[in-house]
Amino acid sequence: MNRQTVRSTAAKVLRSDDLLQGEKAVAAAILLANPSFGNPHAVRCDWCHESRTLFRDESDGPFKVAEHGWVCEPCNVRARNQEIKL
Repeated sequence: MNRQTVRSTAAKVLRSDDLLQGEKAVAAAILLANPSFGNPHAVRCDWCHESRTLFRDESDGPFKVAEHGWVCEPCNVRARNQEIKL
């Protein structure tokens, strides 16, 4: 549940109008309490335009963790990613 809370907040960080008051602080506190999580990443395939917010150790269709980042399996291309710092 903690990862999902952070993931949900991270997806809204760039659209600050969507953030609830104190939501970012709660997500940052969860990350500080769980340093093994690392920061979430916005992952996007330039070919099919699919996107997800994932942690470094997560694979979620269609994205699979690769040695450096993620690969969009259906498109067989490396997905772009950007770390989201809270």
